[in-house]
Amino acid sequence: MSQKFPISKLTLALITLSAASLTQAAGLDRSGQEIKGFFNPGTYAEVDFAYISTDITGHDNGYKDPQNAGASIGLSKNESDYVKGNAINNITDDPYTFMRYGVKTDVNENISVGLFYDEPWGAEVRHSGNNSFVANEDQLVAVPNPGKKEDESQSDFIPLPMEVVNPSVGTDGYDNATNVTVHTESWTGLVGYKSNGFQVYGGPVLQKAKADVHLRGNAYTALTGYDANVNNDTAWGWAAGLAYSKPEIALNAALTYRSKIKHKADIAETLPLLGTGLKDIALGNMGLTPEQIAAIGPNAITETSISTPESVNLNIQTGLSEKYQLLGTLDVRWVPWSDFSIVPPLYNAFSKVAEPNGLPLLDYSEDQWKVDVGLAKRFNEKLAGSVVVGWDSGAGDPASSLGPVKGYYSIGGGVKYNVTPEWAVSVGGKYLKFGDATAQLPNGYTVGKFEDNDGYIAGVKLSYQSQ
Repeated sequence: MSQKFPISKLTLALITLSAASLTQAAGLDRSGQEIKGFFNPGTYAEVDFAYISTDITGHDNGYKDPQNAGASIGLSKNESDYVKGNAINNITDDPYTFMRYGVKTDVNENISVGLFYDEPWGAEVRHSGNNSFVANEDQLVAVPNPGKKEDESQSDFIPLPMEVVNPSVGTDGYDNATNVTVHTESWTGLVGYKSNGFQVYGGPVLQKAKADVHLRGNAYTALTGYDANVNNDTAWGWAAGLAYSKPEIALNAALTYRSKIKHKADIAETLPLLGTGLKDIALGNMGLTPEQIAAIGPNAITETSISTPESVNLNIQTGLSEKYQLLGTLDVRWVPWSDFSIVPPLYNAFSKVAEPNGLPLLDYSEDQWKVDVGLAKRFNEKLAGSVVVGWDSGAGDPASSLGPVKGYYSIGGGVKYNVTPEWAVSVGGKYLKFGDATAQLPNGYTVGKFEDNDGYIAGVKLSYQSQ
């Protein structure tokens, strides 16, 4: 095939697919960590903005514990004991906006350099309404039973009034709703060397991360009222890959690996129960001396380590028809979420009351696989369009109560218009159908079910290309 198959123009037809790839997917994955712009010939720049709106609702667990006179404590040890309870309003009611940008240039026919910014990992969750994820004075909280260790016939829990476990509930200015915010920013610098159609590339990744976690309601048992603030931290990682291109058939394939990035940050934690008269009972199973128990308070400022996960992206695009000016794409992404966990020190230490090794605040049971298949068509010198269908495996079901979806199926598309030979504007969108998920705590207790949820994304991109 000849230059009648203009890869640069058809590649730009797919930039709306990039805007429509952003989603609340497996784990904390937000952006897909795309660097496709780096493989465009000449000088290329892009600014990408997306608006994401999702509807994630469900019901809490209305199970009544027969060992505690039928007390409703918001959770059950076995998933089979789940009882559909109160409605959980949309936990992602506030739309999420996202920005990504990048620039690259060819220094000469062999060497390319580029810099790309994105927001790879994140979460924004807030509960509302009358359910076990919103604290109120009428709730009974399941506090670990210290007598269970000596007498296995006893219940795992003792139900106590919420105001006893968390005296802050209902006071002025206190936030009674479970809510979580995680935000990261990354800058990826790349240098590539091309020869005979092959290109090796790599470079450093600078990443900033911060998080706030607030657990409320009797779904979280004795940890209700827990707060954690992880200070902003900056850390380094790296990315590297191998690409192959054959312009005469519009073929471009790239395999990119990104390393884990380990953050060490100050963390401030608060656990209200440890500031009440229940502290001695709550810590009774840990084998601590009275002096050690007296030294433990409801507040702690320590340091924690959190590693954002490694990932692998495979991106392939190729010409399908010169006559009809069609281009096909395949994008595959893998993230090993099963290796990921967040383990705040105070949270973990207190959880040893019930679990000898303690528990993480957040972890996942499965790795994420994400696959998108796209088709682009150039209609004329100025206009091109594209469609894409996708599947995301999720990071396991049951899922975390802080992100209760099991992957999704998606369909999307967009159009790109060349305002000038160099400048283009693209708009696109994507619809997502989330998989149903059972919400569990890290100890395996079921606290809710989330079903029939979906969302959509709208994106716009401004791009510049000059060869």
